[in-house]
Amino acid sequence: MDIEAQKRKERLAAIRKRKLQSEGQTDRSTSDAEKGIKFRSYIPNDEKLKEHVEISTSDDIQETIESETKDMTKETLAQAIEKQKEEVDLFNLAPKKPNWDLKRDVEKKLEKLERQTQKSIYEIIRKRLQNDQNVNLAQVVSHAEDQQISNEKEEEE
Repeated sequence: MDIEAQKRKERLAAIRKRKLQSEGQTDRSTSDAEKGIKFRSYIPNDEKLKEHVEISTSDDIQETIESETKDMTKETLAQAIEKQKEEVDLFNLAPKKPNWDLKRDVEKKLEKLERQTQKSIYEIIRKRLQNDQNVNLAQVVSHAEDQQISNEKEEEE
């Protein structure tokens, strides 16, 4: 029964290898599993585990994460320097209308000011009319309309 189980494991491992090769994927966990289990400072007590375990020596432990990533910092710094050297196109960064946000913020204030100016103009007109009680309101309005029409005609010419 043990022989059959071992043959089945070997067949599954062969199928897994073929599948990975056909897909072109290399996975660290599968490559470690193919190498076998290696302990640095632990010797297993179980006899079955001892058969499948390789105890690694200091010569075997050459590749560590530090050695793998040692050059990675230099590469990232070089890439960062290259990106900084590239000139930034200011036309792409700047908005097409640079004062659009100012206009948006000022619009509300201008509306409020417009209402206040209209009220103050009405008050000034009322005071003038009260001072000139002899003048008829209808005459003043018609005179203002005539002046406005004449101003528009002069602007057109």
